[in-house]
Amino acid sequence: MSRSGSTIERLSGKLIVSCQDYVESMVAAAVRGGAAGLRVNSPRYVRLARAMTELPIIGCNKIFFPNTEICITPSTRAAMALVRAGADIVALDCTTRRRPRQSAAQMIAAIHDAGALALADLSSIEDGLRAVEEGADLLATTLAPDFDPELIHSLARLGRPVLAEGHITSPERAKEAIAAGAWAVCVGTAITRPHWITEQFNKAIGG
Repeated sequence: MSRSGSTIERLSGKLIVSCQDYVESMVAAAVRGGAAGLRVNSPRYVRLARAMTELPIIGCNKIFFPNTEICITPSTRAAMALVRAGADIVALDCTTRRRPRQSAAQMIAAIHDAGALALADLSSIEDGLRAVEEGADLLATTLAPDFDPELIHSLARLGRPVLAEGHITSPERAKEAIAAGAWAVCVGTAITRPHWITEQFNKAIGG
């Protein structure tokens, strides 16, 4: 089995934890808790996570350019920095919004040439159709406005593994995502942001 195929198989039906804050501590906690993979922002933190674990890593590289809303790995240079740091999968914005640098297809080709998989962060089924044409290996609901099992189901019919990500605030939603056809589930805030978790408990008791 190829490296790409092995990575997809290892994560099938599993939990990926998005470690965006307190990265070193959260990576350690996610590994201890049984996460099958990690999503990490920036080459610096991908490198740190790679030194801590052999789990598959989805890397993203948030860079903000003027005159565009796209910030998730917006250029080939940003993508290559993630691969060099140890990312197995590179996540990039594959919505129809105006791109600041190379096309998504050009970036995906470069990611493949570097030996990594390309994960398309999407907001809609229209984005998914385009991402498949551009060569994305995996599709993610990262940029959808809310948790949407119907979107997961529709994307799964496009013939690519679908990562359910975004607005998954409970184990019940994670289970629902798998039932809707998700290949894997990625959870961030509900696991790795203590301030948000504290707020939820505080609201529940009227604090």
